[in-house]
Amino acid sequence: MSSFPAPYSAPPPGMPPPPGARRLVVILAVTLGLFLGIVGAVLVVRRAAMAGKEAARGVARIVLESSAGTGFFVKGPDAFAYLVTANHVVDSGERMLVERTVNGSGGRGWTEAFPDAEVVAFDADADLAVIRLDGVTADHFTSLPLAAEPVADENILSYGFPASSLALRSGMVSKPGKVLSVVKFPVVDRRTGEILRNDAVDGLLISSEIEPGFSGGPTLNERGEVVGVNVTKDTVHRAQNGAVSVAAVRQLLAQVRPRAEVKAPDAAEVNALLSRIQSEYLPLPVERRWSAREQDFVSAADLPRLEELITAVRRLQDDTTRDEKTRLSGQATLGVVLSRLPGRPLETYTDRTTRKALADCELRARSLREFFGSLVPDGRGDADALQGVAAGRCRALAFRPLVWDLTALALRWEGKERGVTVGKIESVDPERHVYRASTRLEGIDHVVDVWLATDGGRLRIKLFDGEGRPAGLSLVQDAPASQFSGMWRRSEPRAAHDFGNGVDADTTTDETLVVSIGTDDAATVTHQLRRHVYFTGHRRPSCGGMTLDLGLEQSFTGTLHDGAIVAFRQKNPRSLGNDMPRCWALFTYAPDQVTVLKRVGDKLLMYRTDGVAFPEAAEFER
Repeated sequence: MSSFPAPYSAPPPGMPPPPGARRLVVILAVTLGLFLGIVGAVLVVRRAAMAGKEAARGVARIVLESSAGTGFFVKGPDAFAYLVTANHVVDSGERMLVERTVNGSGGRGWTEAFPDAEVVAFDADADLAVIRLDGVTADHFTSLPLAAEPVADENILSYGFPASSLALRSGMVSKPGKVLSVVKFPVVDRRTGEILRNDAVDGLLISSEIEPGFSGGPTLNERGEVVGVNVTKDTVHRAQNGAVSVAAVRQLLAQVRPRAEVKAPDAAEVNALLSRIQSEYLPLPVERRWSAREQDFVSAADLPRLEELITAVRRLQDDTTRDEKTRLSGQATLGVVLSRLPGRPLETYTDRTTRKALADCELRARSLREFFGSLVPDGRGDADALQGVAAGRCRALAFRPLVWDLTALALRWEGKERGVTVGKIESVDPERHVYRASTRLEGIDHVVDVWLATDGGRLRIKLFDGEGRPAGLSLVQDAPASQFSGMWRRSEPRAAHDFGNGVDADTTTDETLVVSIGTDDAATVTHQLRRHVYFTGHRRPSCGGMTLDLGLEQSFTGTLHDGAIVAFRQKNPRSLGNDMPRCWALFTYAPDQVTVLKRVGDKLLMYRTDGVAFPEAAEFER
């Protein structure tokens, strides 16, 4: 017999292979699996690296005067270059600069800057905006492709230019992560922080470590496709941040029109805007004007000037030093100037609820500064930064009231909608799409110039004219003396009043104004105020009985000029009422240093101030 083993032959059907063969098959399968896994990983890494390299060419930095963010290039409706970013990066109205770093040979690079950038579409709800670079074609950049849809649990890279306190400029970085889930975000009013609607925006929860400065940057999948736009960092939970879904990006891009199709507004568009402002915005009661987002009606280009105006107004309000010549503080002087404007100037800003909210906010900010300042070592800027954030919140409380008031000023709002007839529309600044429309408003016998701008792809009203003044200032008109002369009255019906210290009472108020104007427009004003007090609780003040008769009389002299009377107090007030001398402390009305009288419709408005407080208005009828 031969000593050689018999040749191997396949086992009969149903019989397992010998043990040695099974081990060989397993080893080959494992080896092949490891090889394919390594090759696959290498291909994924190479593909991700190539995608990252392409992404780097398609991402840009967006620089504004007070902030910076990130954007990325996309295909637009024409040959110009377009970028997508977060709306909160560019909604301040400041001029923007788009920067891109270009890598050259030998490791050298340079920065390209593009100042001719404008927002051509935005979605405040989704916090997205589209920018066009005028004069630059898309083939100069790498446009990033948009994914069909985001997929949960897929690997991603989020790109951005992180902010740093160590350097003025930081380079672009990428942060790896995963799409944790596809969700619906709420719509948030970014100025007030109020949630307007829940589950309204297509979004992604991502694990990428988004940092300040990443806002508006792209989040890409492994194929280099955009699946989301970085918008928010979760300050409470780690590795759980927010990006707006590519689905919302597609919807916004579909609204962008080619540059050649952008034309000056016609009379119908202007009429529609002014009618909408009068029907939807201006009729809002004071307590709801805080929630009306200004970007829906007002040109974003006016927002920086509004911020400057708020700063100037607040500075004068804080000035309590009296001028000996005018006997007024900075606050009262500001009140006199503003009360002479057409209509009911700063009606919202000077409202008691607005002033109380501002005062409470500033008190809290001051308390925080004093508390945290005592905990911060000398030389540290943390406390100053904290105070700056708090002060910014307080300025935000002043912003929207001022926006409403200046809109009312621009349209001579007197409490009801006017008919609008639009005449000639003139292009004032073609580069910034600014227009002036000659408009007739029902009830006004002269032409009113209304300033407009097309920005963000929408026609909106401008609150400042071509010289930077509030648009309504040019509408000041003379008023004849007959509109003021005579007796005027106002009454407040019986209402509960808390005098403090457990003293409860009801009060009624009656006022009269007697106005006399001479041939030289010199005006004499006599103001009488009577107040009756009825105590309703068990406790009452030591003076008087269960009812009190209080009052005073003031006399002013001034001049009728530019449709208003500015009159200063000429002598000490005279007491009226049987209980006035001994119960003066309960009167709760400080005598006025100055008053401004103005006609609005069929009413006479008396702006009154004690020389320190900001003026309040009272309406009188004949």
